[in-house]
Amino acid sequence: MKIELHVHSAEISPCGWMPVREVIELYVTAGYDAIVLTNHFSPGARAALVEKGMDPRDFHRLYHETVRTAQSVGKEKGLLVLGAYEVRFSCNANDYLVYGMTEEQCRDVDGIFAMTPEEFSAKAKKEDFLFYQAHPFRNGMTVVDPELLFGMEVRNTHPRHDSRNDIALAWAEKYHLHKIAGSDCHRVQDLATAAVLTDFPVKDISGLVHMLRGDLYTIA
Repeated sequence: MKIELHVHSAEISPCGWMPVREVIELYVTAGYDAIVLTNHFSPGARAALVEKGMDPRDFHRLYHETVRTAQSVGKEKGLLVLGAYEVRFSCNANDYLVYGMTEEQCRDVDGIFAMTPEEFSAKAKKEDFLFYQAHPFRNGMTVVDPELLFGMEVRNTHPRHDSRNDIALAWAEKYHLHKIAGSDCHRVQDLATAAVLTDFPVKDISGLVHMLRGDLYTIA
């Protein structure tokens, strides 16, 4: 299977240019078997939707409704679509990719945004989901204590940022962090430039987490 782990859509991510239907059709054409929709779960994403007239209390619902819409379109087009999160806390500009967190586990949106990385790491370990730092050496990022993380994005192919992937890879290997890759797709030109390849038959988010936890993949 060829899987994209980091992709955004216009419905939730203010920097996303493509609605989920377009994203899915393009990834089908690109030959992927699955994508993970990792829209921004952040104060900024919520504020951008509020500016368009959304009640801030609806952010959690709209976030997950977008995932369900994408999954329906994916089923129609023959692409497995899974939902995850690119989380940002209020304390700084870091982004974190989170896989396996349920809707219920993030229902307290304000509580999530107010957390520190230390607090969220403890939550991830207690509630059994995976916590990676995205593009950790991009300008504006702060590298956190590696003990807080399950892993690190070591290949981010966003064309408008220098993610310094070589440094991320060296850091992850030094501290024995699990390594992932993603296109960080926001626009058509970003699409399908990274992936993980696996022989494990991922069918749902539990299968994805099992694959990631066991490093049952290679980075492409």
